[in-house]
Amino acid sequence: MFWFLLLFPLLIYPWGFNPYYTLPKTAYLQIFVLAAWLFILLKQKYRPSNLSHRNFKLEALIAGFIGLAVLSTIFSVNPQLSLYGAEKRYEGLLTIFCYASLFLFSYRFLNEEKIKRILNGMVSISIVVSVYGILQHFLIDFLPRNSGKLNYDRSYAFFDNPNFFGSYLVLMIMLATTFYLTVNSKKFLVFNWTAASLAFIALLYSGTRSGWVGVFCGILFLSFFVVLRRKALWKKWITLLASFALIVVVVNTTENGSYEQRVSAFISDSYQVISNQSTGHEGSSRLFIWQKSLTLIPDDVWLGTGPDTLGEVFPASEEEKQLYLGNPKMIVDKVHNEYLHIAVTMGIPALILYLSILFIVVRRAFQAAKKAENEHRIFLFGLLSAIFGYLAQAFFNISVVTVAPFFWSLLGMTLAHSIYLLGKNKEKQEDENEVLTKTA
Repeated sequence: MFWFLLLFPLLIYPWGFNPYYTLPKTAYLQIFVLAAWLFILLKQKYRPSNLSHRNFKLEALIAGFIGLAVLSTIFSVNPQLSLYGAEKRYEGLLTIFCYASLFLFSYRFLNEEKIKRILNGMVSISIVVSVYGILQHFLIDFLPRNSGKLNYDRSYAFFDNPNFFGSYLVLMIMLATTFYLTVNSKKFLVFNWTAASLAFIALLYSGTRSGWVGVFCGILFLSFFVVLRRKALWKKWITLLASFALIVVVVNTTENGSYEQRVSAFISDSYQVISNQSTGHEGSSRLFIWQKSLTLIPDDVWLGTGPDTLGEVFPASEEEKQLYLGNPKMIVDKVHNEYLHIAVTMGIPALILYLSILFIVVRRAFQAAKKAENEHRIFLFGLLSAIFGYLAQAFFNISVVTVAPFFWSLLGMTLAHSIYLLGKNKEKQEDENEVLTKTA
């Protein structure tokens, strides 16, 4: 897990005609998961008999989610497409199984020390990725570009698309911020401040508004649950937020106010939707895509149309695509809302199971944080801030192979850390009760 997650952002194949990095990352992901399962089965490391009732309940949900994905694939409008995934997306049944496997690996086989080591490594690698993304904005590339992005100034690094890059950066910014708040060494303090700042600059240059929303939500969460109640962190927090504010001002000024215009457009679009004055063009025509996609749910409410099959069934006419998307032949293969996409392609029951898995992880994390000591509590809330930041941006963005493995692994690590803290607290309570009994 350590080397896979550490190197995954860099696992690309930049040669050949029109390099596109999603396919190589999909291959690396599936090969890793297959090798991991073979090792686990041969060594008999995965033993359901060791599960507590609570853990078994979660793994039953994971099994149910995979089972629904299998049924959705079997009854798909295009079973072969649902098995492997659409071209350049590859989020078919095999990839969904890999996501669930990473979740299981992370929370079943990673201890406290390994979790922090992996997350520290991910933040360290993000510095390299962020710097490359920043340079890319200025058209300084060390690798060949896809022909569609020869003069493209939105940063996408090794993720094929700036929106994908933005969702990755949300996770890295919140993880770097978490370590920034928990470390005491000046050297590591500066290191994590640097990692968070560089990722924030890269996020601005990616122009990913959903990523900006994700970071804003993560910062709000940390401000309320961590910083507000701890005066010792106020200086650190003000320093970081002041740095982010200065970065915004400098970047926006040097780019002639273009980022301010994107924020204004986002606010304007949101107001039009809330005030029922929408035209369908809001959010780069996301509202139009959501409305059209919603009409598909009643026809396939139980199993959806099949994983990764939206491009096969999207109901808009060529005239509508011309009006709202500017291209009558455009293939809309993602809803641009992760939750709605699951409902459309895999069915409402699959969405309920997915949300149930998220709910259990978050609930256990809050339970553990409530009983944890100060540093462990801050760290756990930091992991939650990364999760909430990703979930917030996912409302406007899509799940992709280049980023989703980090999120599913983070979910597993958060659960593992929570279980460790709850177990540690239980042992401490039992020891205290034993002492009281002997004293009595």
